[in-house]
Amino acid sequence: MNFASFVVVFEREYNRGMTPAEAIDKLRRDLEVVLGPRLLALIVYEAHGALVHTLVVTERLDSEDLARLAPLAAGWEKAGLALPLFFGQSELARSLDAFPLEFAQILARYRVVAGNDLLAGMSVQKDDLRRACEAQVKSHLVHLREGYLQAAGKRPEIARLVTASTVPLRALLVNIARLHGVHTVASDELSAFLEGRLQLPAAGLRPVLALSDKAGGVEAASLFPGYVAAMERLAQLVDEWAI
Repeated sequence: MNFASFVVVFEREYNRGMTPAEAIDKLRRDLEVVLGPRLLALIVYEAHGALVHTLVVTERLDSEDLARLAPLAAGWEKAGLALPLFFGQSELARSLDAFPLEFAQILARYRVVAGNDLLAGMSVQKDDLRRACEAQVKSHLVHLREGYLQAAGKRPEIARLVTASTVPLRALLVNIARLHGVHTVASDELSAFLEGRLQLPAAGLRPVLALSDKAGGVEAASLFPGYVAAMERLAQLVDEWAI
């Protein structure tokens, strides 16, 4: 089968609808066709919402490989797969300190679908995690302040700022909780973690976590003072950690 025919067959099979297990298996076979023996590992590490996240480790990955994989990416997403993370074998261990939050998430729950368990024995240094969490919290706080100034006191703009920040807020709280051995994405459990483990009053963050991107309205602007005050306290706590 030539490459053009391969793409047509691939797209036809994806469009018929697949279970997550079928989609992952199809991804494995696609990678084996393109990469051959250079595919060292296919790892599933999280099902977040409707998407399944994967990590691909290769002996090497060149521009020709990317050119052959690129037409297939849309099909993977249609099947419910997030775009895989691609790492060369030599890059993997050296990337733990560069992406500590991401690799902590991967190492916490992963399954090898194909190849060898190249993550076995790997760990992320807690100090790297602490620094990454500190950077994430302080960046969030700075962007809140910046966004408020740009809103120029207009309540609809402030409300949009607060609502738009809910996704990154949840992500950073999930990372902080994970650093303390707590694995959850639930709003109530994250709030309980903040109050119970960090002794941080969660009143300023709980209503923000409860917002969705399509809800809140102008009244979300009233949450900003308590929100930014809670983030200031959280930034101070993270800065003082000695983990």
